[in-house]
Amino acid sequence: MKKVTHAVFLLMATSIAMSSSSGALAGENTLSSTVEKIQVEQMTPEINKLVEKGVKKAASLIPYLKDYPVREVVVKDSPYLLVNNYKSKENNAEFVALVLDKNTGDLLEFGKHELNNQKSQTLYPIDKSKEAAVSFMKKWYGEDMAGYQLDGDGVAKVFDGQTNRIQFVRMVNGVPFPDDMIQVQVDHEGQITGKSLGMNIEKISFANLDQILSKEKAEKQLSTYMKLRYSLDQDGKTYKLLYIPAFSGKLDAVSGKGSVNMPYHSKVNVKPMGTSQPVVKSREEAQAYLTQRTGYDFAKANVFFEDLTGEKPVIIDYFWKTKKWEGRTTYSWRTEDGRIGSMLIEPKTGAIVNYHVIDTSVSKASDKKLTQEQALQLAMNELAEIAPIGTGELLLLQSGEYDDSTNQYAFHFVRQEQGIPVEDWRTGISINGSNGKVMGIDLNEKVDGVMSDPKKAISQEEATTALLKKYPLQLQYILQEEGKASLVYTLPRLFDAKIDALTGEFYTYGSTE
Repeated sequence: MKKVTHAVFLLMATSIAMSSSSGALAGENTLSSTVEKIQVEQMTPEINKLVEKGVKKAASLIPYLKDYPVREVVVKDSPYLLVNNYKSKENNAEFVALVLDKNTGDLLEFGKHELNNQKSQTLYPIDKSKEAAVSFMKKWYGEDMAGYQLDGDGVAKVFDGQTNRIQFVRMVNGVPFPDDMIQVQVDHEGQITGKSLGMNIEKISFANLDQILSKEKAEKQLSTYMKLRYSLDQDGKTYKLLYIPAFSGKLDAVSGKGSVNMPYHSKVNVKPMGTSQPVVKSREEAQAYLTQRTGYDFAKANVFFEDLTGEKPVIIDYFWKTKKWEGRTTYSWRTEDGRIGSMLIEPKTGAIVNYHVIDTSVSKASDKKLTQEQALQLAMNELAEIAPIGTGELLLLQSGEYDDSTNQYAFHFVRQEQGIPVEDWRTGISINGSNGKVMGIDLNEKVDGVMSDPKKAISQEEATTALLKKYPLQLQYILQEEGKASLVYTLPRLFDAKIDALTGEFYTYGSTE
């Protein structure tokens, strides 16, 4: 990316908005002494013309742009030109950024950046914010707003305490296309302080509506995905029997099948080898074990050791509802960049309950080489070693998710009771995407508790009806491959879609999910 600042862009915004060339020249002469102090690169006439077009459009939409007269053009290695407008040469903390199409000069988005205001301010009323945002969108795109409509209640679920964000979704053939969302920012005075980038849909082909399933048929198909699962309740003694939709959250609107191939509840046949659970008696043994298993060389790295016994380990993301770290020894290793490893140990026996290492040297130096299937096989090999004799048929709860930041696949396997998976009896295994090393394990620990009789459960259809009363299926377009938008029925808030199989009521664990 290169920055180019030139006299022609150090003009009053009002001057640039004028068609008169004499007005522009007058502004240039006024600021000539400032320009001489800046090392500049000659602008091409083509870029000059594009910037003038974009700034003129911006000046007609953003009244306060005239208060930001000093302009800087950033030519990026992308399809965009960035034009930063500052209050003065000395004050570069407050500015309005314009994003222009590099080929046409069209104004695409903008944002106003100010110093943090420490004073308490009352947000602009939400109804008036919507009115202001709709009015602005009509000025930007025309009366039809290019097909955009308020998304639901129009209030984006992002809040910074300073502005209201009003959200619009593109409608195509009367169907929402959530891949194309725009947010308009309204400050406490009702002033528009930002608008995000929309999508060019001219090169996208949208599926026809004439072959899709009716909503009634889609709802019937949804019921086939409602699966029973046991989940430990707050009291730590009772297992709730729940219906949970075991699919991706999107049903293909033509076939009624899950639009993304995610092997929820796939059966995994594991034959335990009866290998004894690994044991460590000291920090040194723990460190040596991690080096042997993960390949991480603690000796070469500048690693700091911490004993976090009694504290929840930061690197271990989730211990379910059992708080399994309590009463156990917790070791942690970190570098100046952050924690790179942790281990949870049963103090009486020295048995390893959980460990996880993030080897940033491997994740940054190597591209992912293993496929998901290869990583799964390695995880199953590890599972055969650590699963106790007598372990019954396990289920793969979800497909192995790949984390780009750690270069690791994560797999979660669950045990069953009466043929129903128990989400808290879970074993997690992390596989390095480059070398196949087992970077983490989280051993299943069965918690005794009262389990409801599955014979008393309501039917899949009844559970689906209860679910859809709160979250009706929605027809949407989604981009599943470049240039092609398919039609799907979606279930919003899938994480919250848990139905008590005995009562038909929605279930949440604690005050929030």
